[in-house]
Amino acid sequence: MNHRNRFFAALDLKEPDYVPITDAGLDPPIVEGVLGKDTLPAQRPRNYALSMMEASDWQSSIDSRLAMVQACRKLDFDAAPVFSDYSLITKSFAPKVLGAARFIDQWGRIMERSPKGKTTYFVGGLVGTPEDLENYVPPDGFHPDIVKMMETILKPMKGEDIVTMGLVHSGWHLAFQVRGGIDKIGIDFYRNPTFARNLIDKIAAACRRFAEAMIEAGVDVLFVTDDYADNHGPLISPKFFKQYELPHLERIVQIAHRHHIPVLKHSDGNLYPILDDICNSGIDGLHPIEPGPMNLSDVKDRYGRRICLLGNVDCKYVLPYGNEEDVRNDVRRCIDAAAKGGGFVLTSSNSIHANVKVENVYAMVDEARKYGKYPLR
Repeated sequence: MNHRNRFFAALDLKEPDYVPITDAGLDPPIVEGVLGKDTLPAQRPRNYALSMMEASDWQSSIDSRLAMVQACRKLDFDAAPVFSDYSLITKSFAPKVLGAARFIDQWGRIMERSPKGKTTYFVGGLVGTPEDLENYVPPDGFHPDIVKMMETILKPMKGEDIVTMGLVHSGWHLAFQVRGGIDKIGIDFYRNPTFARNLIDKIAAACRRFAEAMIEAGVDVLFVTDDYADNHGPLISPKFFKQYELPHLERIVQIAHRHHIPVLKHSDGNLYPILDDICNSGIDGLHPIEPGPMNLSDVKDRYGRRICLLGNVDCKYVLPYGNEEDVRNDVRRCIDAAAKGGGFVLTSSNSIHANVKVENVYAMVDEARKYGKYPLR
């Protein structure tokens, strides 16, 4: 099989020739390590690397995404994340700098760079009151500059043997960040539920615009990336999840399926209390079934006849700190747990982040191609 046939066979819950391989993202240091060259724009300080969560300017955002796809291809991945609603910006956009390390992104999130962690993370948001929400204008997925960016990134891949994945949110994740934190929106659920609903609904409507724009641009798969849980359980109660977020996930799935586009759902953490709801939303695949709080074999037994599973080579310890043998053993663990009968794609347990060893990524792929050949051993 070629890469596309292999990946879609797994999404169809079939056994391809090999277990397919992909990931939700590769941070710039990994891209550089794979390609053997500096892929960060020259104007960025070289003593730190930015995660793909930050878009700095229109052209460098394009260049970063094209480089990541090139790295995915060099790694022999079957699918690649081509862009996300984090990285799509207009030509006129410039982050509002708040200090040496902080800035405001296009969604109204206050972000902070971490040179030591080689990443960027949110620390606050701009919407604190109903008045702020009334004045809040999220980015538009159909803005001509954003449409042009997607077309520019996808153009080199037209007719090529790789599956393109567009990363988008359904509402919850961006909403609590724009609000300034889970603690704040959690209080809103009780003290000001109308404000909480209006905020999530407004963000979710913008997310659907991005999903529709990605589909029109020509992505093969939508990857919905809102995080719903930590290691202990859902970040909000199952009741509030059903009330505030689940309908928006279902609408994203409906939009994609109208265009015959599969939907993969990402969330870290312990999803068991809301796993039935997530799987009943119509998603085609679940990622990454985080090791520790969840059990890949158990999820395969429960849901493997309904959805494709994607996961879950440990990126917390094994990929950053393990040796080659550790990586190969963990790849075998994943394949043994979930690949039988098909419907499985090998990925890391979150993403190939900046602190992963590049040589371990190659070992992961090599072992998957050896041990993940159907019929399985």
